[in-house]
Amino acid sequence: MASKSELSAGKLKELGLDKLAALVIEEAQANAAFRKRVSAALAGMKGPEAVAKLVERRLAALEKARSVIDWHKIKDFEKDISATLATILGEVGAASPSIAMDLLLRFIATQDAVVGRLVSSNRIETLYAEAAAALGPLAGGLAPADIDALPGKLMTATGRNPWTLTLATEGLLPHLSSAALENLDSLLAQKVRDAGHDYRAGGYRKLRQIVADHGGDVDKWIALETEKPEHTRDGLAIAEILLAAGRAKEALAWMERDKPTHVGYAYAIDMADGVIQRDHKFSRRAGLKAAILEALGEKDAAQALRWAVFEQTLNVEVLRVYIGKLDDFEEFEALDKALAHALASKARYRALAFLCEWPHLGHAAQLVLSSNAHWDGQHYEVIAPAADKLREEQPLAASILYRAMVENILAKSRSLAYGHAARYLGILDELAPRLATGAMAGMGRLPPADWRAALYKSHGRKTSFWAGVPKSAS
Repeated sequence: MASKSELSAGKLKELGLDKLAALVIEEAQANAAFRKRVSAALAGMKGPEAVAKLVERRLAALEKARSVIDWHKIKDFEKDISATLATILGEVGAASPSIAMDLLLRFIATQDAVVGRLVSSNRIETLYAEAAAALGPLAGGLAPADIDALPGKLMTATGRNPWTLTLATEGLLPHLSSAALENLDSLLAQKVRDAGHDYRAGGYRKLRQIVADHGGDVDKWIALETEKPEHTRDGLAIAEILLAAGRAKEALAWMERDKPTHVGYAYAIDMADGVIQRDHKFSRRAGLKAAILEALGEKDAAQALRWAVFEQTLNVEVLRVYIGKLDDFEEFEALDKALAHALASKARYRALAFLCEWPHLGHAAQLVLSSNAHWDGQHYEVIAPAADKLREEQPLAASILYRAMVENILAKSRSLAYGHAARYLGILDELAPRLATGAMAGMGRLPPADWRAALYKSHGRKTSFWAGVPKSAS
């Protein structure tokens, strides 16, 4: 087999024109999508208008077709759509951006009809997303008059699909004139009115906010946010944009209007510690308030708030900001205080995650190996990443965590997780020679070989598990 390095332009030229032409003809006869690419390239020798005619015929066929595309035809159809898009962007786009823009918009307009004919559309939808994203780069070659006409054409092409419209608009914004931006916003406002209570109204309104943000119009962005139904309105987002604009007092007022919810929720790490949260925006809210206080000249109050939040959440980013605001040399004392607080925390799983993420693996190992610590393997979302981080520097602590997960999976016969348990067992066998003699026994636990034997005695009949254990470990 030829290596990839041999498939270069230079190497192919060495084959000679006749050989290359024969290969192209052979592939074109077997591959319809490639044949269309070759035909487009040949038409391109006559100019972009000739290629455009080929593309227009294909687009007309897509616009008229209604038959369902079965599974066995999807791959060929995807190749055909991909070839059409490549021709628009390549053959036509390189020669005439204005013609390519009209073809690309017409191509995008076929999305709903095409997707509706497919039994599976993931790849096709990706191609249409690529087409929408390509509008921006293509717009860079347009004349001012063509740019000003884009908003109306874009609305027609995207129809009732705010997602595609958003992808297209985000790429086009840097190229639009002030007049085009105003026209776009006006058309989007009409879309919002036409949508009424339909979910699409939210997408169009969000897009108007993107346009307002691009133009630096803070008040318009806020006005659009307040148009949303109250339960979807984000007062903290308003406060954030006001703070960024240097309007800290207004930001504080808006932040205080955004009241916390009392609905209970819990992340996996909260469930491990038996904690129920009551405000899913707590960290964001507190961090924002601290930033506002600092902007208002109340640095001490801001720092006190950050520390209080860290004590409650053990949030790494909150601590980083807090320490970053300290004077020189104060950070060492603050970090020592933070690490001591984590070690003493009743939220042991959150403390473990914090110490591994900071990272301070020595303290993490100390927490794992503390005499009163019991680690429940069912909380693998916390334990597995911690064990992986401790594995190199702290093999004893890592072994405790890996054992907990293996024991939990096998004790509860979680067959879907046997693959993970087998991998953990392999890691434990690799770590065993690195443990100090008597280290496990000193903690009141079985030494590696004895633990392994006990594991087999209790779960030896779980053949699907043992079959997955690495050969070197089994």
